[in-house]
Amino acid sequence: LAVLIIPLVDKDSGAVVCVLLVHCSPLSDSDEQNLRALERHTLVAYRRVQALQKLQPWPQVSLSTSSSQTSLAKAEKAPEGSYSELDCKILQLCGELYDLDAASLQLKVINYLKQETQSLCCCLLLVSEDNHQLFCQVVGDRVLEEEISFSLTFGCLGQVVEDKKSITLKDISEVGAILSMLQDMNFINTYKMDRQTLTRFCLMVKKGYRDPPYHNWMHAFSVSHFCYLLYKNLELVNYLEDIEIFALFISCMCHDLDHRGTNNSFQVASKSVLAALYSSEGSVMERHHFAQAIAILNSQGCNIFDHFSRKDYQRMLDLMRDIILATDLAHHLRIFKDLQKMAEVGYDPKNKQHHSLLLCLLMTSCDLSDQTKGWKTTRKIAELIYKEFFSQGDLEKAMGNRPLEMMDREKAYIPELQISFMEHIAMPIYKLLQDLFPKASELYERVASNREQWTKVSHKFTIRGLPSNNSLDFLDEEYDPQEPDPQMNGCLDAEGHPESGAE
Repeated sequence: LAVLIIPLVDKDSGAVVCVLLVHCSPLSDSDEQNLRALERHTLVAYRRVQALQKLQPWPQVSLSTSSSQTSLAKAEKAPEGSYSELDCKILQLCGELYDLDAASLQLKVINYLKQETQSLCCCLLLVSEDNHQLFCQVVGDRVLEEEISFSLTFGCLGQVVEDKKSITLKDISEVGAILSMLQDMNFINTYKMDRQTLTRFCLMVKKGYRDPPYHNWMHAFSVSHFCYLLYKNLELVNYLEDIEIFALFISCMCHDLDHRGTNNSFQVASKSVLAALYSSEGSVMERHHFAQAIAILNSQGCNIFDHFSRKDYQRMLDLMRDIILATDLAHHLRIFKDLQKMAEVGYDPKNKQHHSLLLCLLMTSCDLSDQTKGWKTTRKIAELIYKEFFSQGDLEKAMGNRPLEMMDREKAYIPELQISFMEHIAMPIYKLLQDLFPKASELYERVASNREQWTKVSHKFTIRGLPSNNSLDFLDEEYDPQEPDPQMNGCLDAEGHPESGAE
């Protein structure tokens, strides 16, 4: 179930006059068409409510049929035959409401909407004439004694009215979680952040992600959430400055902005526009991700740092650039010896280079955090990653090039590729994290455990033979998964759904 938030725009004024909230199951194509008609119906009813309110304020306005019928009939008159059967139902409904007060009319319309959308609950919020407030007197199936109202600066409802675009609470649930994490880390208070600007920034970041199988908004959210968990569990405030941790979290949100599902090598080989812009500097996609983050900050009403001092503003952007560039694994491999040396001598909070190295390590740890989760989650993520890889491989073949083995759906042996990745990249990263933060030992153990699971999968296919020439078939079966750890964030439950209740 999800809550649809639908702004209803009056064609004459071009403004949003009311907001409809509908709590219902995902809509089919026919449901979507019916909803468009219901939006028109609600606008018809809104005009009647508005007229009744102008004649006498809330509550309990009682009108005779003759006093309102003539004035409202003109607004609703339409050429014969222009209404669908669904339209006729609401017009007939409205025709029965001439002698009712505004609150009762809203209740009747809400009940009608619930029936037609088969929703658990509907709510109709009216926009004040000055466009500053939302108000209503009907909540659920109750008519309140007095209307309730709240400012249009109120979170996502205000954003819907401003943008005139529908959203669902499912869409914004991750954004709400982002705001809660920022609040809990005390960044909102510390940096005196404007909540509406912050909400708008978060929504713009979400919108800035495309929808490849893996490098999408949900990956960015998962990486950001893991950063929050590290902040809480590893007590990062004892190691880094506030502005560094803040930059790390925002960088996690933005680190794959506008990812196209193809890597740096593909950009260069295909001579893409991005390669033309950034290839001379290296890390093509990472530089593009940072540039997209800056573009969002420069969008009207989205600059969450606009009240920073010039020094702090430049420091924040420099930190974000360095942290996002650190997501290029080629960069990680270049600094790996420095990371090892830091772990050997011990982290020194007074050493600026140690701060920089730690931020890079933490960013990489967050970026690869899917490898630290339960087996079912790790296996599902592998499927998404290789779907994206194989799509790139198909493009490379179409260009006449030979893709890497891991990008070739006909040659990739996923279990061995995963084992190699975990042994050479993931496990060394979380071993470093464990050396610096003993509390992070569980993460290393989980990665090692998942590596063992991939070894079992590989052994199974060595005995049975390969399933087909389509490498994704390796992931179609269950492989004696471990019992999920209920305390491990991000695992899937027994049905394969994300577990809830993670701190």
